[in-house]
Parts: sequence; C-alpha cells; structure tokens
Amino acid sequence: MKKLILFLISITVFTNAISQDPDLFRTWYLYEMQATDLAPVYIVSEIDPPIQPYIAILPNLEFSGEGACNTFSGTYTYQPDELTSMDLAHSMDDCGISIHNNFESDYFFFMEYFWFTIIPDGNGLSLEIGNPLFGYAVFKDYELSVNEYELSAKIKVYPNPVSDILNITSEKVVIESVSVYSLAGQQLISPTENFENIDVSSLSEGIYLLEIYTENGRQVQKFIKE
Repeated sequence: MKKLILFLISITVFTNAISQDPDLFRTWYLYEMQATDLAPVYIVSEIDPPIQPYIAILPNLEFSGEGACNTFSGTYTYQPDELTSMDLAHSMDDCGISIHNNFESDYFFFMEYFWFTIIPDGNGLSLEIGNPLFGYAVFKDYELSVNEYELSAKIKVYPNPVSDILNITSEKVVIESVSVYSLAGQQLISPTENFENIDVSSLSEGIYLLEIYTENGRQVQKFIKE
C-alpha cells in the first residue's frame, strides 16, 4: 500500500512538472498593474521617483522580487495557467513616498494569486495576468526602455469607459497595429486598418486590454467596455 501511495505521489509530481510552462521561469519586469477594478492603475513608467518592480520565478516555483523599496518572496503552487502562494512574505520598510507605499500594498496583494498568459511581443515575452477581482498586470522579460517611458506620454486612449468606438491618438508616433484581448489573453479584435478608431460595440461589458504596436515599441493599456 505504501508503495502504491508513493507511486501515485510521484506520478502527480511528474505530471505537474511537465505541464508547467517553461517560459514562466525567468525574471519578469512590471509595466502596468491594477490590483482590483476599484484600485488605482499604476503605469510604472509614470511613477515618480522611478521604480523597477519585478518578480523572478524559478522552476521549483520559488519566487522573489521587489516592489518600490521592499522585497518579497515565497513559493507558488501550480495549476494550468494559475499560480497561488500561501506564504508570500515581504519586508515592511516605509518607502518614504506615498505613491510608492500605496503601490507596494496593491502589488504584494496582487502577486498572491493570479492566472496568466505568456505571449511573444516582438522584443521578448509578455506575461499578462488577471485575478477574480478584475485586476490585471502586464510584465515583460526585459526592462523598461527609454522608448517605453516616452510612449506612455505620447499615446492616449479614450473614452474610458467606452460603449462603441475607442479612439487612439498618438503624438508623433506611427501606430502599426492594434489588438484587443480579454484579461485571460484571448485575442478578440484585430483590425487591419483605421487603427485610430476601434469598434468595440460587440464586446460584452467588462475590462479588456488594448495592445498597441508602434514604430517605437509596444504598449498595453486597459479599458472598460460599458
């Protein structure tokens, strides 16, 4: 009986190991986050003074990372496309800056449980994650570049919330393509022309991600369909 139990445990561990997405195990740099639909949206490139939040996930599912001034660590349990941590711990220093402290509170809460999708973005990989409270975050496996900081100021998406036409304006930046994704990473709209006016009237009410490719790089913004 003991041999049978050990055999079943070993099969479970092996099955779980081979089902994990190997692309997950790397260092991910946060670009954008909203912990819940009622929480503020944090665009990392717009936070001043600048910060570089990240998370590094190992194949044994141990993780560590940094928020604004504090570090965190723990171990995830893995289900297909989902990660859960019951032991996330973090340091508790006062960052001395209100927006940094507020950001960390949301960030550490968000990283305890989420589902995820990994997609290529032309420069590397993008980790796009969501949670049951309509939160979302976008990580990439490369650090923020100067272009990413500049794009956040040059591209505007409105109205938000939107009922039918989502408008995109860009300051001296050529938009090459746009796509609309669900928070689970499913591509829903991908027009081949007229990138400045996207018809989203067919979407159900909810929160979506707008991926914008330009000559200077890629940006992801969240919008609400009402």
